[in-house]
Amino acid sequence: MKRFALYLAVLVVGGVGVLIWLAFDKTAPTPRRAAGTVELTCAESYGQQGRGGEASVGGVTGLVLPGSGDPASLRPLRSSDGHRFYVYKAALAVSSTTARYATVSILRPRSAKLFYGMPTHVGQLANSGQGEGLIAASRTRVRIPVCGSRFTGFVGGIIVAKPTSVTFAVSSPNKKTVRVTVSIGTD
Repeated sequence: MKRFALYLAVLVVGGVGVLIWLAFDKTAPTPRRAAGTVELTCAESYGQQGRGGEASVGGVTGLVLPGSGDPASLRPLRSSDGHRFYVYKAALAVSSTTARYATVSILRPRSAKLFYGMPTHVGQLANSGQGEGLIAASRTRVRIPVCGSRFTGFVGGIIVAKPTSVTFAVSSPNKKTVRVTVSIGTD
């Protein structure tokens, strides 16, 4: 009986130790996904950059890009249940003049989603299982933090069920929400 109790205690302590290690392991940060929002951290940014003339919407660049209407710019993906989706790669960058963060939300169509995160994590999900992981991890909103004195960039994209127009809302603390509609795969 003592041996069983000791064995059980070792299992419990070992299991708790693994859970604590996973909770505090910061070597590969991944975006938090709660209540339909991907919340990014500065560690997931690909760094600071200057503005290269891209259109800024509510302090965010990357939503209005030339060529987003070209169907050839879409990459096909399959969900775990076999449905076909398309991803349009679109890095987002938030201006240092935006408060602490900006939130990009999809208003229409309801089937469209966003995924942003650490470049290696996004690449792994996009290249595994025909993109199933990327589809499963996508959400309707992404919250991108301001992390320096220039534009802070994040890797990701827009996932759509078919070529369509997508309407976004860009909001941040103390600023008016701005809406923009972008063609994704439809000229």
